[in-house]
Amino acid sequence: MNSKPSEIDASLRQLMPEARGHAATAIQFLIAHRDEIPFRSMRELAKRARVPSVTLVRLAQNLGFKGFDEFREVHITELISGKASNRGRAAQLVTLGQEEGALGFAAKFAEREIEVQRAAIDTLNEKQLEGAVQALVDASRVYVIGRRPFFAPAYSLAYSLRKAKPNTYLLDTGGGSGLELNDLTQDDVVIGFTSYPYSRVTSDVAKNAKGQGATVIAVTDSENAPIAQYSGYLFLMTARSYAFPDSVAGAYIIANILVALTVSRLGADALARIQRNELEIRETGEYLAEPARRSKAVT
Repeated sequence: MNSKPSEIDASLRQLMPEARGHAATAIQFLIAHRDEIPFRSMRELAKRARVPSVTLVRLAQNLGFKGFDEFREVHITELISGKASNRGRAAQLVTLGQEEGALGFAAKFAEREIEVQRAAIDTLNEKQLEGAVQALVDASRVYVIGRRPFFAPAYSLAYSLRKAKPNTYLLDTGGGSGLELNDLTQDDVVIGFTSYPYSRVTSDVAKNAKGQGATVIAVTDSENAPIAQYSGYLFLMTARSYAFPDSVAGAYIIANILVALTVSRLGADALARIQRNELEIRETGEYLAEPARRSKAVT
């Protein structure tokens, strides 16, 4: 039985020539998305690969494991052991940079970031997306939190949504403690961004919000993430790519989709607020150049 993900990879590649149907599809998926294995359940992975769960079980057994849980445990162990730690990730980047050169590295980096975005899009669910957007449209107040690397998409979402929905608040400044929320109601929404090894502050804010009846929207990397149990709406992404220390590309695209759909549903009042906000920014002298005006569509 293989004890390292790299050895499992090699064994899967050996099975490829004889594999057919669902087995071939599953092998290709597991090789291409090895970084997702520690973060997703068997059901999630099977759904993403578009194969029955039993196919993954049989593949694992074919490789000498008792079942898929044991197969997955190998990948989890490597992640926790430090090979996927910041130091390990940095070492991987050094090696890749030396092997590929600057332009080659840039191309591979971009490809992996695009894969991260595609993976996030592939997990979107119509019912979840519609429900989350409607919750944002109806919300009296929206609170957003993201710690460490996920402060960036959290800030972006709060900044953009606030233009159309003024009662939108960012809960921390990127590294400090999250605000205590003690006056939430069922009319409020809290959005939290986090991935493995997960932010205690973000999860505590979500737990607190749910306890007060607010709607929680979670953007995270697994259905088993601590924040997931408090969420009314769950959006999945992976933070694993060549980005250091974590990729936020998947979180960004989900944030941008939520904002764009919410703005599109808010109607004329929101458009008027956005226009007033734009005029206020111009009046402060913020812009060095006058933003180009969009030309009217020709009918």
